[in-house]
Amino acid sequence: MVYLIGIDEAGYGPNIGPLVIGGTVWQLDERHVDLAEVELYDLLKDAIARKPGRKHLAIADSKVVYGKRDDLSLLEEAVLSTGDSLNHVHPIWHGCCEPDLGDDTPQGLAPWYIGWEHTSPLHAAKETIAERTSQFTTACASCGVSLAQVRSVFLTEKAYNERLDRIGNKSTVLSHASLGLVRRLLEEIKASSPQAVRIVCDKHGGRDYYAGLLQHFFPETWWQIQEESRGVSRYTGEVGPLDVSIEFRSKGECFLPTALASIYAKFHREVAMRAINAYWAKHVPGITETAGYPVDAARFASETEGARAQQKIPWETFWRLK
Repeated sequence: MVYLIGIDEAGYGPNIGPLVIGGTVWQLDERHVDLAEVELYDLLKDAIARKPGRKHLAIADSKVVYGKRDDLSLLEEAVLSTGDSLNHVHPIWHGCCEPDLGDDTPQGLAPWYIGWEHTSPLHAAKETIAERTSQFTTACASCGVSLAQVRSVFLTEKAYNERLDRIGNKSTVLSHASLGLVRRLLEEIKASSPQAVRIVCDKHGGRDYYAGLLQHFFPETWWQIQEESRGVSRYTGEVGPLDVSIEFRSKGECFLPTALASIYAKFHREVAMRAINAYWAKHVPGITETAGYPVDAARFASETEGARAQQKIPWETFWRLK
């Protein structure tokens, strides 16, 4: 068996709401030896398309799939159809999306996350999900491909700020969370003999050099630099029995595993924003919802100031500092 892994984030820019990093692991059979030549969009063309349409599952950069839509239907179709055989449990810090809690427990989270439950799906039609699931499963089986694992790191506002205070740099917070997820996904690949793995990550805040970060997270691996440029930074090394190639690409979501990771991350962030908006709507009647991005986040912070003071909610629990 050989493996493809994609890593991407959602929520890097906002001041309100979580930063979520998604990761997908795909297992391919012996027909697919040259991982550099594997194109899942071609192999799974009967089930998947790069753009939303009536006949195929849309898997692309989450900004393309979700855009400025007012509902989660396309994100839900992608998540629930591809993850049908995986362990999805809500609230999302169980199963395929778990928060980076450190020593905290779910009870120590901000109040808008406590007791967070929602009906699934919220917006997608169950009949459509069933159809898409069947198409995806059939297409994967026909070409020897399977989605083996999905995991996401969910950095709450508080957890993000704690990391930022410790690390000091926003892009490095993203890099550490992403490579921590990469390490976990590689550890979960049970291989007793050499296996090839190709990993594609979207670039982290314009960073071009990752060798030091890789050495930090995989100290027993000698990473060889293959290329470091504005377009792509690529490294190779042996991680246990795994022969790993890892790339950090601009527009990394053109790689299907990374695109689906983007969708999982975006889905979980958008559901989190619904929890945040629902919570504050109860405490500030009539408040307009926010997506958490800087200008509107400032308006939202101003309008919730009195309620936050009354509830003694620390600024660092509500607002991501960078």
